[in-house]
Amino acid sequence: MKRFVKLVASVLALMMILIPALSLAERPTITAHKANDIKIDGDLSDWNLDSPAVVDAPEQIIRDGNMWQGPDDCSVKFYLSWDEENLYMAADVTEDSPLGAIEMLPVDGEDNLKLYISTDPNADPERTKYGTNDFLVYFIMDEGYWDTAIDRSMVEKDLRLRFVSKGMDGGESVLDGYECAVVMTTTGFIWEAVIPWANFSNNKIPVYTPAAGDTLTVDFAITDISYPCPGTDYIPQLAWTGNANINSNPSLWGAVILAE
Repeated sequence: MKRFVKLVASVLALMMILIPALSLAERPTITAHKANDIKIDGDLSDWNLDSPAVVDAPEQIIRDGNMWQGPDDCSVKFYLSWDEENLYMAADVTEDSPLGAIEMLPVDGEDNLKLYISTDPNADPERTKYGTNDFLVYFIMDEGYWDTAIDRSMVEKDLRLRFVSKGMDGGESVLDGYECAVVMTTTGFIWEAVIPWANFSNNKIPVYTPAAGDTLTVDFAITDISYPCPGTDYIPQLAWTGNANINSNPSLWGAVILAE
């Protein structure tokens, strides 16, 4: 009987290990390689581009899908890289009306790229509510301005630790040390940026120090104004994974594995 009890306990322990692993295996996942002298110049030849988060399919539409005209109208490959001080992000965008932000519109109604990210590798990937280390970052695609914003409105007040939303009224760049570069292409543009990890911290939230082997939950989205002014009531938005609920439910996000 004791052997049977021990066997059952061992099986249950093994299941507790395997279940999260199976859940991660089913989650869309990319790899972010450690940065090797990345220059922010819109040229991705100094990146490892083996593991993009591709957004180009009808099932990835999360808003106003009737306005999306296909991959040539709006699609993107997102990339991440990292070092101990910075997160690097790049996007190879195909778009027929690039850089169409309109200052009078809400941040989420302008041409933008969105990064959903947790800076806690120990966060439960199945959590259905934003935690202290969950952030939604906006990068506005407006030539010459490149405003940024961080939305924390979906984080419960007690979990914000006084890190509140920044720049959501538009017209600001809220990321310290942020740099970006854009190079136009025949089909759209390439955008490249560096975001210091310190932007996801304050005097109550420690700066995340990444390490090879860490896995973070992430997601990406793109918003495209195809026919600005008029036409701003219907603005298609596509995301790497999940649906419109990614704005409130991190369990719908994918994952990024940090590698050397």
